[in-house]
Amino acid sequence: MINGPIEPGTEAGWRVIDAAVRCATGRLGNGLLSAYAIGSLAHGGFRTAVSDVDLALLTGDQPGRGMPRIVATIANEIKAAGHELADRLSIFHAPWAAFSDPPPGARFPPIDRYDLVHYGILVHGTDFRPTYATAPTADEIRVHAVDSALRRVTPVRLATDLRQLADAGVTVHDATKIVLWPVRLQHVCDTGQATGNAAAVDHYLQLPDAHHQSLAQDALEWRDLAANQTPSAALERITNEIHDLHAEVFQRLSERPAIPRRGELARRARQLSA
Repeated sequence: MINGPIEPGTEAGWRVIDAAVRCATGRLGNGLLSAYAIGSLAHGGFRTAVSDVDLALLTGDQPGRGMPRIVATIANEIKAAGHELADRLSIFHAPWAAFSDPPPGARFPPIDRYDLVHYGILVHGTDFRPTYATAPTADEIRVHAVDSALRRVTPVRLATDLRQLADAGVTVHDATKIVLWPVRLQHVCDTGQATGNAAAVDHYLQLPDAHHQSLAQDALEWRDLAANQTPSAALERITNEIHDLHAEVFQRLSERPAIPRRGELARRARQLSA
């Protein structure tokens, strides 16, 4: 577990990390070489109402392809134990020796590998970053971010997300996620680095052609609300602006020379604006 004091308000997240690491050591034994907290617990900005709990497990060469099953078992054990935020646990994993190019069955995208290299907090085992952890390049990060965006963001998917918000009621978690995702995409692609929400919003607010500054800034402030609070007029504002916010970001990225798949981004921007 983490040595030293932890930031007030993050205790529930660290309890999930501690429980998950105990489960992982029970399942993997000496095969678990290192475990790290990454994400907002590590680089700051964790909020109990909205944040994921990100854990990275670095192993020896084994169990290899068996890791997805082991990771699913760990997640199920944490949920069964009734830990607060158990449903937010997100586990990344790879063998240390293949950290820079994770094999099939691993789960460690470039943006999260960057996060571990620069911000990860060791919570178990030995810190082998000096030996194995080469940070991905900005180009690798951009390729993965754009690929994910084109898979994830379609007119149909956004319409489905909005229906779910309307049917289930707007929560702080869902409202902040849907608004801040494209804002974070912009920052990741512009900088080629891992990003926290505050840095991403600050970056977006400085863009001269940003048209949804108020929504982005308010979504960042919604993260400080309690989980049972409903952001004021959030559903109406998100419904009115979310398609255009995504289209704006996709179009802007399509005009950046360093960004891959620019033609597809431009076509998706037009589809989202239709």
